[in-house]
Amino acid sequence: MTPLLLTALLAAAAAPSPAPANSVPIGGYTLSSFSQNGTQTPAPSPAPTLSFDGKRASGFSGCNNFSGSYVARANILRFGALAATLRACPDDVNAFEQVYTKLLRGVTRFELTGPNNNQTLTLFSGSNDKLIFKQNAGTGEVANLGIKSNYDGTWTLKSVPANLRPSDDTRPTQFTLRGSEISGFDGCNTFKGQANFSGGRMMFAGPVAATRVFCPPQQASLIPLLTAGASASVKGKVLTLTGADGGQWVFERP
Repeated sequence: MTPLLLTALLAAAAAPSPAPANSVPIGGYTLSSFSQNGTQTPAPSPAPTLSFDGKRASGFSGCNNFSGSYVARANILRFGALAATLRACPDDVNAFEQVYTKLLRGVTRFELTGPNNNQTLTLFSGSNDKLIFKQNAGTGEVANLGIKSNYDGTWTLKSVPANLRPSDDTRPTQFTLRGSEISGFDGCNTFKGQANFSGGRMMFAGPVAATRVFCPPQQASLIPLLTAGASASVKGKVLTLTGADGGQWVFERP
């Protein structure tokens, strides 16, 4: 074997393989780098995310959550209007969020490489810019595409952090997940919206429709937890959500 042929074969083996024909991004992805005006920059920390459920996209932009419609086919990808929460954020985070959402709105096509659960997703924005994401293994495959998510089902709250007390309401505190759609009773209010699963975290994506019953500060309620986001772990029929303060919320499904 000639040195030239060997070099060519090694280069081909090292190159990421394209995803199967007609593949579209599904599930959760975390931003690894982005380019603006041709300059490539590593993603900030905490890294922004982007999830697809077959109909809607959602994610975390550094401080706020967002969601909106999208269309993906062949290698074409375009987002519809993106609605976002309105949290007050540090100036540098605000500046990055503006860049991130601007790049997303300018996306016209995508490229997927690598095997499922270890894909690289590249979104091409405008004429020179792009966003590069790594797939979050095991997240986001949804029922409307014939693949059931690990999070799908009706989850009933069984225990709450020690500094909180369970709801006095006779209705069970629970929520139902189907793909990215979430609805339920949080201990005080009923709610409905979109959920985002990225980087092992679960949170609301975009606005949430909810009733407005007053909830005492020391009573466990899900809406504040899922608005802030929580680490999520599923083991069999048990889901554990861990809030930013380290408090654990334990749920079970049938």
